[in-house]
Amino acid sequence: MKKRGYMLKGYTYECKRNYLIDNLKVILIFLVVLGHTIENYINQNYILRGIYVYIYIFHMPLFIYISGYLSKKNLKSVNGIIKKLILPYLFFNTMWYLCVYLVTGENMFSIFYPGWTLWYLISLFFWRISVMYITKIKFIIPISFIVGLLIGLDKTGENFLSLSRTIVFLPFFLMGYYTKEKFLNNISSIKKSIGIIIMGVVLLISMYIAKEQIVNYKFLYNSHGYSSNNLSIYNGILFRFILYILSIILSIGVIILTPSRKVFYSKFGKNTMNVYLFHIYLVAIVLGIVPKWNISFLHNLIVITSPFFIMILLSQNFMKVVYKYIFMPINYIFDVILRIIKNIYFKIIKI
Repeated sequence: MKKRGYMLKGYTYECKRNYLIDNLKVILIFLVVLGHTIENYINQNYILRGIYVYIYIFHMPLFIYISGYLSKKNLKSVNGIIKKLILPYLFFNTMWYLCVYLVTGENMFSIFYPGWTLWYLISLFFWRISVMYITKIKFIIPISFIVGLLIGLDKTGENFLSLSRTIVFLPFFLMGYYTKEKFLNNISSIKKSIGIIIMGVVLLISMYIAKEQIVNYKFLYNSHGYSSNNLSIYNGILFRFILYILSIILSIGVIILTPSRKVFYSKFGKNTMNVYLFHIYLVAIVLGIVPKWNISFLHNLIVITSPFFIMILLSQNFMKVVYKYIFMPINYIFDVILRIIKNIYFKIIKI
């Protein structure tokens, strides 16, 4: 655990960082960047497609599990959640669709349909707003799994406000929310050989799924109903149930193998949200450059190494400053508008 000390009346008080969480966040955000970087090339090679399937089985479920775990300490006022999630969503969603328009000439802008990776912000908003209410429901975790299976029957809405993903991934957020630190430590202390076996077995399963194309890899996004993935109701529910099981098992394997002590990459665990928000623009640049390289060695080298450089660059502290100066005026305007609305409201109720 990292210790950050401060002085009070001659004594040093220490607060600890959870390095297991920091290390998991770094690993997962790297896989997010890697997955988006190789996405354009997975149809060319089943091994690459197998790696992609492997990543998508667990990286967002585990990321969301950690989000739930950390949300116990981050349940602020509604205004605070709006500032942290909705305002960034509106800003980056606008920026993304603006970039799409400038590059392609196609106007796809919509507040209600998140661009590329931005679904996570709107989903996290819904999870944090609702968790204080839905946790009062008995057996909410098994109920959330059942609802996650049934939402695939819906043929409408789908990616609208990320509702499908919000519901499908809700069980992972809830499991994280209910998790105690002792439980995580117990998982982490399991023999590493068990973690290796788990990850190896699921990797073989992923390669088999990719080679035989048992299910479209887009099914792993959980953004659309079963019919959109050409699946019957029976197969859709069955595959999602299996995916739930594999996600949990593989996540356990990853936790087992992740160091719980400070390592060289632990420091990057503080700034993973900045990586998540900004990486899509750098990945888009890489995807625009790589096809122009006719030399396969350089092509592969860029695809493999760029996620490392993107993650390291965006994890630097200067990105916090960039983020701060982007949202300082936005938050100020939001506060002014909120004060005006409150003043109008109080004047109305006095009439």
